[in-house]
Amino acid sequence: MAATALPRPASETPERRLLRAGFGSLWILDAILQLQPGMFQMDMISDIMQPAATGQPGWLAGSIHSSIALVTPHLFAFNVAVVLLQAAIGVALLSARPRWVRAGAMGSIAWSALVWWFGEGLGQLLTGSATLLAGAPGSVLLYGVTGVMLLLPPREPRGEPGPTPASLAAAAVLALGAVLQANPLFFTPMGLSSPFGQMEMMTQPRVIENTLGWAVSAASSAPVAVNAALIAGAGALALALALRPASASTAALASVFLFVVWWFGQDVGGLFTGMATDPNTSVPLAIWVWAGYLGARRPALTVNPDRATLRPQMR
Repeated sequence: MAATALPRPASETPERRLLRAGFGSLWILDAILQLQPGMFQMDMISDIMQPAATGQPGWLAGSIHSSIALVTPHLFAFNVAVVLLQAAIGVALLSARPRWVRAGAMGSIAWSALVWWFGEGLGQLLTGSATLLAGAPGSVLLYGVTGVMLLLPPREPRGEPGPTPASLAAAAVLALGAVLQANPLFFTPMGLSSPFGQMEMMTQPRVIENTLGWAVSAASSAPVAVNAALIAGAGALALALALRPASASTAALASVFLFVVWWFGQDVGGLFTGMATDPNTSVPLAIWVWAGYLGARRPALTVNPDRATLRPQMR
């Protein structure tokens, strides 16, 4: 096959574009959610910040309580600042301008670290009851890791499909989810049904309340079977994403699994409760899955260093 001169590849790969646009949109959504009336009232303190300190080690709980004492007298100003900051990060990422994207990525890392610590209590990982069903290891952690990915230099095209940073990160989160779910607590009726039951008590559309009620019933009556299925599903998908990230069926199955967890365990991100700060972990995790799929399926190209042209690789 004759060599064909092609334009130099753009610095932004499909994987990177989806990460940038997807998480830029999530930051904008989070800014909008922060405008909900409850965020400007003490409900934000009682429903979001104080629960993050429950069951934590003393040093972490103490730091969260200190942040609550700092924020409470200035709640309105604090929320306005959060809205503006998150919107600015989102706009920077969506702009596609390299300098702005870099600034947005750095902002994602810094702000996500603060929110993960003080707002999510390190994803509840130190409480002994963290579960993927409730969003562990914390959705905002994924935002920060994505910021790191966006700061990495573009990867060179490779001849064979292989794992990408996004697919490996998604595999790691699902593997962690399987490990967390193996906690003996979640093989008991009360332990497994608790995450579903907490969401069921929130005010939201009836269709969601009804499906959450079904989930509580299933978790209470067959906790071992339900939890074993969750562990097997998360573990199998983690392995598949690490070994076959370019498989459309793997990405589709992961999306179905994440949707089930998002709907039943994460209460559709709590988006209809009036107190959601983000759509929870399943949504950014799904973006990682599909970004990894796109990255792994990049066309196989070789570069002629003498002529600076690209040639399709024969297989």
